[in-house]
Amino acid sequence: MTDLSHDPDEEALVERINAQKAAFAELDGEARVYEVSGPVRVTYGGEEFDVPLTVRDVRAALDAERRAAFEAEVSGAGPGTVGAVVRKWALEVIPGDELDRVDVLLQAERSATRTSEAGA
Repeated sequence: MTDLSHDPDEEALVERINAQKAAFAELDGEARVYEVSGPVRVTYGGEEFDVPLTVRDVRAALDAERRAAFEAEVSGAGPGTVGAVVRKWALEVIPGDELDRVDVLLQAERSATRTSEAGA
């Protein structure tokens, strides 16, 4: 009989997800303003990704059908939720599995923040 109470792979997955949530919470809690003039290019796992971080760039990255759904959602978003809507839809255009896409998005946001802080 296999002991299912201790699965190291599952524990590692839960830790990764919790770390991602904590990183987004930290980014959301920071008073930061950054300007990006297009998708942010990051390298993750040896591959390059262009990550949209603005409403404009997400809109441009989506096909017509998904763009209409995005427009409906973002137009109804309140001031405190626009960022979450942009993140949700940015994840839609990043290829790969869900956890890796989240890591790519986190890396892009951190890169954009560092860039603006260096220029400030």
